[in-house]
Amino acid sequence: MADKFRYKWWALLGLSILAFTAFLDATIVNTALPFIQTALNANILQLQWVANIFPIILSMSMIAVGKLADRWGRRRLFYIGIVLFGSAALGAGLSPSIDILVFFRGLQSLGAATVFVSAASLLHDVFPEKERVKAISIYGGVTGFGLMVGPFLGGILIALLDWRWVFWINIPLILGGLAACSFSLKQPPILKQTVKLDWLGLSLLVLGLGSLMYGIITGAASDWASILGWSSLSAGVIVLASLVIFDEKRKNPLLDLHIFKEKLIVLAVLSSALAGVASNVFMFFDPLYLRILRQLPAFHIGLLIAVIPAAQSLISFVYNRMVARWGVANLLFYSIAAGFIATLLHRIIGAQTPILFLILPFFLLGVNWGLTNAGMLTAVTEVISSREIGAALGTIATIWNIVGSILLATSTAIFHAAEKNASFLPAFQKAVDFNIVFATVGLLLALWVRSKLKFR
Repeated sequence: MADKFRYKWWALLGLSILAFTAFLDATIVNTALPFIQTALNANILQLQWVANIFPIILSMSMIAVGKLADRWGRRRLFYIGIVLFGSAALGAGLSPSIDILVFFRGLQSLGAATVFVSAASLLHDVFPEKERVKAISIYGGVTGFGLMVGPFLGGILIALLDWRWVFWINIPLILGGLAACSFSLKQPPILKQTVKLDWLGLSLLVLGLGSLMYGIITGAASDWASILGWSSLSAGVIVLASLVIFDEKRKNPLLDLHIFKEKLIVLAVLSSALAGVASNVFMFFDPLYLRILRQLPAFHIGLLIAVIPAAQSLISFVYNRMVARWGVANLLFYSIAAGFIATLLHRIIGAQTPILFLILPFFLLGVNWGLTNAGMLTAVTEVISSREIGAALGTIATIWNIVGSILLATSTAIFHAAEKNASFLPAFQKAVDFNIVFATVGLLLALWVRSKLKFR
């Protein structure tokens, strides 16, 4: 039995490095966006796909990947995912055009989905029960550091080398991680069970979200004069509405919507929706603002944007004490309030705004992101039965990615329309105005839901 865990620390090292790489990629590319735009001669609608394809593919694939991992084996699927991720990173760095780059970013996201789903669960198989919490804690710290260091490292790579290195940096990390896993990570036994996947629900999600995104972008590019754009947008809304209706009647639905009967879960979903503004919209627009309007070098852009994931990581270290003092319901509400205030503060950002002032809205975005990450997990474990926790978390995470993707697509469409008659700043402010409306609705709904909850 002792030999079973002989190489556990090597396995932890390998899994942590490989997961670090996937988490790093979620933030490192944002610093490179203005430089990619210039190098590949992309407009704002084309550029948003570089950022948006990642959460879109995640929202389409994570639930299915989790089911397939149970059927085929987590280790096998993990290796397939990391090889796909690394190959796509190489291709992304070699991309001669924005369309090819978007294609490889989509493949990267599919690979990252398998890593996000499989890596942490594999720790369960390589560590004895009494050491699992310690291993998971170390793993969480390493992956959180990946989110935090991404923008900063991206700035350094662009300043010293080229924007393509924000993708190529993955290759040596992947090789190192695979070397550590090659002898330490054993295939756990695959349980003989029938893994049911809602293929119809997954098809509706892919078709509906894809049609909605295509409709928004095509409509904006044609000044909303395209019949194809309006048709695609309408089809997307109808298909996604059909998914909601369909899943309400299914025994094993793709999205577990009955969890919304719990008001604490509704609060967690509202917090996730506001986190979509932080992790998708402003992680896209803020680097462009810093480069185009403020003319900051890559290193300074990376340093400033790193405030967002740094605040998110800081929250994870103090969350236990915060939840013991204020309760999860209050923390989720504070998360929504932080996202709302950060969005409002973006409206007063201008060409002469002191750089130090920018730290405040960036920090608040990170607070919203961090409290959402920890808060939704706590909320689910408090009110959802143990056998349904995984499905509930998958549903909330999928909603987070879907809402964030729609917000980014809509924001870039608004920006594109406004930019035709004005400079960057007025167009940026129009996009911010849209997100203020969204954040205001979210805050008002949160106030109502919080008033209905008993003190937690």
